[in-house]
Amino acid sequence: MRHALKSTRNRAGNVAVEFALLLPVMITLFFGLFEITQAILAYMKLVDATQTVADLVTQQQSVSSSDFPSFYTAGQLVMTPFPGGSLGVAITSVTFDSTGTASVAWHEECGGINPIQNAASLAAGTASNPAKPYGFANESVVIVQGNYAYQSWLHYVLPRALTINQLAFSRPRLVGSIPYQGAQTACS
Repeated sequence: MRHALKSTRNRAGNVAVEFALLLPVMITLFFGLFEITQAILAYMKLVDATQTVADLVTQQQSVSSSDFPSFYTAGQLVMTPFPGGSLGVAITSVTFDSTGTASVAWHEECGGINPIQNAASLAAGTASNPAKPYGFANESVVIVQGNYAYQSWLHYVLPRALTINQLAFSRPRLVGSIPYQGAQTACS
């Protein structure tokens, strides 16, 4: 009987030591999975934000510099519950002439983002996939690039910001090409 009680106490001690050794690993795995889930959610929100901005722009018959802060604010609101201040949006209109040659008609950037590089070749399909153009002769396409700097709540798992990028393409709905009214100014 005495031997059975002694072996039970030893087993209980072994379980406590094993738990103490595994607890930090389990906590790290838990918070790591939490952060991966949050980063995926931020990416999904960025996809929604770029599609929303592209949709709002392509519903217009014309745009001016005073319209873009509203588009940018809409994108920031879509990013909720993530902070919208980390969002950058570049909006570019690409037109195709009668021969189907693409050229940039206008562009606007909000949130400290750089202009879209190679926007005309992206719209023509030559940059990413030559077989898939987004526009044809006498048409236009609006390209929206969204950048989001996801900052982890737990700096232990992701010590630096993770920059996420997304492109959205959309065609104007009410006009063949959306004209830019007035002088271009920096979006704030």
